[in-house]
Amino acid sequence: MSLPRIQPHASGPRLTISCALGTIALLGCTHWAGQNVSADRLIQAKHPDRIRVTRAGGQRTVMIAPRISGDSLIGMIDNGESPTRGGIALADVRSVEVRRVNAVATVALAAGAGVTAAVIAAAASGGSESPPPCDHCVSCPLVYSWDGADWRLDSGTFGGAIVHALQRTDVDNLDYVAAQDGGLRLDVRNELAETDHIDRLAVVAVDHDPAVTVAPDPHGTLHAVGRLLEPARAADAAGQDVLARVRGSDGWNWESAPRRRNPSDSAQLRDGIELVFPRPAGESSARLVVDAHNTPWAAYLLAEFVRAHGDDTAAWYDSLDARPEDARRLGLRLAREAFLRADIETTAGWRPVGLFWEAGPEIVKRQVLALDLSAVPGDSVRVRLESAPSFWLIDRVALDIGREQPVRARELDLSSARDRGGRDVRAAIATSDDRYLTLETGQGAELRFQDTPRVAGQRRTYLLRSTGWYRLQTGASPHDPALLARVATDPQGVSRASVERMNDALAAMTRAAR
Repeated sequence: MSLPRIQPHASGPRLTISCALGTIALLGCTHWAGQNVSADRLIQAKHPDRIRVTRAGGQRTVMIAPRISGDSLIGMIDNGESPTRGGIALADVRSVEVRRVNAVATVALAAGAGVTAAVIAAAASGGSESPPPCDHCVSCPLVYSWDGADWRLDSGTFGGAIVHALQRTDVDNLDYVAAQDGGLRLDVRNELAETDHIDRLAVVAVDHDPAVTVAPDPHGTLHAVGRLLEPARAADAAGQDVLARVRGSDGWNWESAPRRRNPSDSAQLRDGIELVFPRPAGESSARLVVDAHNTPWAAYLLAEFVRAHGDDTAAWYDSLDARPEDARRLGLRLAREAFLRADIETTAGWRPVGLFWEAGPEIVKRQVLALDLSAVPGDSVRVRLESAPSFWLIDRVALDIGREQPVRARELDLSSARDRGGRDVRAAIATSDDRYLTLETGQGAELRFQDTPRVAGQRRTYLLRSTGWYRLQTGASPHDPALLARVATDPQGVSRASVERMNDALAAMTRAAR
């Protein structure tokens, strides 16, 4: 699988990631090897996952996921405990070494996907030399937009809808699509080991005041977002300042520090951040705006849960299709632990606001939640975001305060839809009617939509509205009844299993580094 490299876009929060960049060596015999090129040339040419830098004074620093920013080398500093963000001036770099690998299991590290991506190999290999199952680093189907010159990954649709009964409609901003000759082109692809069932694909156009942007809430309702108010303070669960990570859409995300946790301590099975926003006088409503996406670790754990059914996986899928109420209960149980929960502090204490839905690890998605400030005391708004540890990467959190402008949206006509064999598939995706476009691995279809005249003086935003579900193809895998029982009976079963696997992976990484 090959996806575009990181591509920031000026008009939105989106960053696409690659699951096929340089590999991270986690297990087996490794050694550091000196390089006869400068740090900037090394990183630009080879994209190493990890380097060891010797500074002018002789100090050595190991840096994970290094990249060049201006006149500095930045990345995650490996200090032997929890990696922290840091930088080194290029002028201070005297030599650079990379880790050489001998016959080890490797895992692709998604640029911008966070440090937790690196532990997937250790978790998957269990100390063996078999390749890790990186086929589920992202969710599917993937939708690419034609930007006038190239195809750009622009949406990962209805992530988490892994059985028919969990079919849902997903709405996602299309940041890269460009109208040409009165039309738009999209390409939907199945690039993973799964079967995709697409009930409907539609493009929505919104003409709006140039001073606002448009984004969906988790249920697909569109909101006009005005000038965003940044947080005044932000701290993680350990009280550390994380404000710089969540102010502005810049790809520098907050994520849980990958560290050993006690799975018997319920408090250690959740992680998140608390933010404080200034509250303009007299305002009683607001919208909480979050730019975020899931980590590859979250996607990996979902696949692990499916794989735990072993030879009974197909029968388990069929049983959920036959008993939709069981599937929906499972979906709610997973959502309570894995989705990003938002709470707001009121005069009566912390109160839940809602859940930001699973967003997949392939791109940053913007979601909006309405806030009622009528019971919020004082001149500050305090918000808490939390989920299972290492499940989310949060790029930006902001408030849109005040009265919201109305949003008028219209769907564009689907003028053509043809699969890779040239077959007309419009009837399958034009309406939500349980007639599906079914895509197996490697299959896809190109769609064309007829654009409409724009309203003078207004800006246009395009969004994708997609409905469907998919089924992971896990292949042969061992039955894990203990994991299945935990998820079924333990209210924190997903988080507890995740923490245990993270502990095992970190231990494997420690052994490999010796």
